[in-house]
Amino acid sequence: MISDEKKRPSVTLRRFEFSDIPDKVRWINDPQVNRYLHYDLPLEIEKTEQWFLANQGRTDRFDAVILADGQPVGLIGLLSIDYEKRDAEYYIALGEPEWFGKGIAEQATAQILQYAFSDLALNRVYLSTERENKSALRLYERVGFAYDGSMADSEPGKVFFQMESTDFCADSPTPILRLTDEAENEIYMKRDDLLPFSFGGNKARKAAYFFREIDAGAYTCVVTYGSSSSNHCRVVANLAAARGLPCTIISPAESAAPTSNSAFMAMFGAKIITVPVSDVHDTIEHLLRSLTACGETPYFIPGGGHGVLGTTAYVDCYREIRRYERANHLYFDDIFFASGTGTTQAGLICGQLLAKDRRNIVGISIARKNPRGRQVVIDSIRDYLTEKHVIFREEEIERSTVFCDDYTVDGYAKSDERIGRTIDEMLLKNGVPLDPAYTGKAYAGMLDYLRKNRIRNHRILFIHTGGTPLFFDYFHEKKSE
Repeated sequence: MISDEKKRPSVTLRRFEFSDIPDKVRWINDPQVNRYLHYDLPLEIEKTEQWFLANQGRTDRFDAVILADGQPVGLIGLLSIDYEKRDAEYYIALGEPEWFGKGIAEQATAQILQYAFSDLALNRVYLSTERENKSALRLYERVGFAYDGSMADSEPGKVFFQMESTDFCADSPTPILRLTDEAENEIYMKRDDLLPFSFGGNKARKAAYFFREIDAGAYTCVVTYGSSSSNHCRVVANLAAARGLPCTIISPAESAAPTSNSAFMAMFGAKIITVPVSDVHDTIEHLLRSLTACGETPYFIPGGGHGVLGTTAYVDCYREIRRYERANHLYFDDIFFASGTGTTQAGLICGQLLAKDRRNIVGISIARKNPRGRQVVIDSIRDYLTEKHVIFREEEIERSTVFCDDYTVDGYAKSDERIGRTIDEMLLKNGVPLDPAYTGKAYAGMLDYLRKNRIRNHRILFIHTGGTPLFFDYFHEKKSE
């Protein structure tokens, strides 16, 4: 059992506010704090208030307060945020000496880097400090900053560090495995189905981003949309139940056949409202108004985790892929996956555009047809790049968006014999379960795509986006035949 003295404090960040000025002034004027800081001392309340008011609304800096167990203990932030170069300068100052040496700076730094690379979509964060600042040097090395030798002679007595987005990983990445070769190509698989919550998958990766907002807010319930086969609805219902939050799912009557996913939704206590697909929008709007009128604060998650947060999850996934490539000295020529609501594909393409990579990223549609299916992906790409202040060219987006609708069969959650054979062979050869609604359909489509387009001698990455419960629906149906 861990004693209270050895427990790590809970560290969170929030934006610096006017009311934090007295703490800032006290911290910066403390000789134990300001030894390596570059302020005109003593710092004064009135001048700091003027500074705060003059800098409100600036987008080229982000200033935050570090909270340890809810108590303000220091400052952290990003300066000189450059949306063209995609970089920023990092700073940190712990202000309460009794909190030194408790791992607070390390946790806070990980969170500001997460903000820099995920929320702001930066490619690089840099810093400098004096050589004598030994505790800071140890911190920067622990969290993964690399020594920047190009700046070594610019300011004698200083040490320069930087971190690129591909060097940062807030969570453990999902593994990439080599499979049996297919269609004269090397095949690898990124196992997003092994994300450690509710059978994993792309919906678990996306939902984690939505629930960060939920956890940080005062929300009292969750509302979302999806069919009875929806991995998204299962994951959201599970995450809500784990927090004791009521969850309501609006589900189209046209896709309401019982599945393992719908059984899990019921087990997690989700309330499922089934309506004709034409009534879904109005039902959601009415429900949100009714909940608000009753004093609730609902959080609505779009179907499939659609939106910029969902896209952000797969920008981060793309960075994981690039980090794996660099560590293993290889490069994937093509990336394939099941493309549904569009944000998985949009995130991967945005990651590619930010990294300035050139490779084929092919979304195999599991339901939608062109031109709408491709346009939804393109719209999501534009939404993300616009929100993150990324300068882009339309022709780059058009060139990068390959949305293949040749393998949808008869629509969402519809399968055929070819998909069944693919699922069986994958389990026999590689021990990996695929499902007929998402990954089995996409993998079968990928193999046919490689053959039809005469793609040979390529290194292929297939992203397993989850759906394991639906594999067991397929398995039991197969046994009953």
